[in-house]
Amino acid sequence: MEQNLETYSLPEIAAGYARESHLQPPEETVLGLLLPRLATARMLDLGVGGGRTTLHFAKWVREYVGVDYSPSMIAECRKRFSSYPAHISFQVCDARSMDLFDTASFDFVLFSFNGLDYVGHEDRLKILQEIRRVGKPGGHFCFSSHNLNWCAQYFEWRPVLGPNPTTAARAAKRLLRRYLYNRHLRTKEVWSAPYILFNDGAHRNLRTYYVRPLEQLSQLKEDFAGAKVFSVATGAEITDSASLRDNDEPWLYYLCRFR
Repeated sequence: MEQNLETYSLPEIAAGYARESHLQPPEETVLGLLLPRLATARMLDLGVGGGRTTLHFAKWVREYVGVDYSPSMIAECRKRFSSYPAHISFQVCDARSMDLFDTASFDFVLFSFNGLDYVGHEDRLKILQEIRRVGKPGGHFCFSSHNLNWCAQYFEWRPVLGPNPTTAARAAKRLLRRYLYNRHLRTKEVWSAPYILFNDGAHRNLRTYYVRPLEQLSQLKEDFAGAKVFSVATGAEITDSASLRDNDEPWLYYLCRFR
C-alpha cells in the first residue's frame, strides 16, 4: 500500500482535497446525533485530507486534532486553518501506529471518506486496534467504508447486451476496467468473498478495500459496541440485516462506541 501513500502525498492531489468543503449526508446525520456531546470532547480526525471535515466539526469540540499520513495534506491543512483558534492542530501520523497519542485520550474519532480503505486487511485490523486504544470507553468512532456489494456491476456482463446503448456502453467500460486492472480477481471469488482489494480507478489506479456491510460489523464486534450503519445517499440509518446484506451503495457510514 506504499503506492497509496505516494499518491496522496502528491502536492496536486493534496491541493485538490483542500478545495473540498461539503459534508456527506451521513456525516451531517452523525454531527447532529453527537452535537450535544461535542462541547466537552477531544476529537481525533483521522485521514483529515485537506480539512473538509475540519470546517464542520472543529468549531464544536473542546480540542480538535487532525492527522494524515500524507505530509502534503497536513501542510494544506495548516495553511488553510492558520488563523483558526489554538484548540485546532494538525499532525503527520500513520493510523497503523499512533504512538504520539496516549491510550484513552479521545472522546470522538472520525475516519471519513473511506480513508480506512487504502491499506490491506491486516493493516486495517491494526488501525481498528489503534483507534480502540486511543478512544475513551463510551466515546464514539465514526468511519466510512466501500461496499463490496457495489462491485457486482464490474463483474456483470448482461447489461452489455441490453437495449439501452448508454447503459451498455457504461457496462462495457466497467468490464474493461475489471479485466485490465483487476485480473487477480475471479468472479466466483468476488461473489463469495467478505472483502477484496479492488482497483476502482481512483487516483492513478490505487487498490481499495471493499467489504460487505455485515462483514464490517463483524470486524467491529470485539472492540466496539452499538454499531449503526447509515446510507451515503440519504444519511438515514439502515436498521435491518436484510437491507444491509443487499445494500449496493458505493460506500456506507458506520457509527459505534468504544467498549
